[in-house]
Amino acid sequence: MKITYLYNSGFLVELEHHLLLFDYYLGNIPKLNKSKPLYVFVSHNHYDHYNPEIYHIDHPNITYIIDQGINNKGIKVAPNKSYQIDDLKIQTLLSTDLGVAFVVNVEDKYLYHGGDLHWWHWIGEPDEDNKYQENTFKQEINKIKNIHFDLLMTALDPRLEETIWWGMDYILKNVTTKYVLPMHFTESTQKMLEAIDNPPLNQYHNIIKIKYEGEEFNLL
Repeated sequence: MKITYLYNSGFLVELEHHLLLFDYYLGNIPKLNKSKPLYVFVSHNHYDHYNPEIYHIDHPNITYIIDQGINNKGIKVAPNKSYQIDDLKIQTLLSTDLGVAFVVNVEDKYLYHGGDLHWWHWIGEPDEDNKYQENTFKQEINKIKNIHFDLLMTALDPRLEETIWWGMDYILKNVTTKYVLPMHFTESTQKMLEAIDNPPLNQYHNIIKIKYEGEEFNLL
C-alpha cells in the first residue's frame, strides 16, 4: 500500500488493484497507473476538501464518490449509510462539521478518512457548541470501534491550539489501527510534528510523521 500526501487532507492511496484519491485540494497528483480503476472521494464541499479540478484528471476509469451536498457528477453519499460500489464496501459517518467521513473496505484492507469529522473544540466558542462537537465526534467514532483498520487519516489541526490532540487521542484509545496519518494542518507542519512528539500523542508509535507535500509512504 503506497500513500502519497498531497496537501491538507488530500491523499492518494495505491493498492495492488485500486487507486483511491481522498479530498484533493492542492498538490501534485503523481502519475497514475491507468490499468487500475481510480476512485475519487470527496467528504464535503469546503474548498479545502473539494477542488473541481478532480473532474479533469487524466484517467480512463474514474468513479466519483461524493457527499450529497456537492452539485456535480458522481455517486452521492449520505451520512450513516453503507454502499457497495464495485468491489469497495463503503460506510459513511456523520461529520461534526459538514458532509461525511469514509470507511472503505477493499482488498482485505480497512481505511478511514475523516473529512471534517473531528473533535473541533475551539477556545472561546460557546460551551454548548463545544459539547455538541465532543458528543457527536465520540458517538460517530464509537460506531467503528470493532473494526481493525490498516490506515486512519484524521485531523491534527494546530489551529485548535491546546486541544489539538483531543480528537486523535480519542480515536487511538478506542480504535485499533496499524497506521495513522495526520491531516488538516495546511502549512503548520512543524506544529503538527510537535504535537506528535509531545504527550499524550508520543505514547502512540503508529502515527506517521509527514514532513512535506508529495511525501510517499510504503506501508505493509
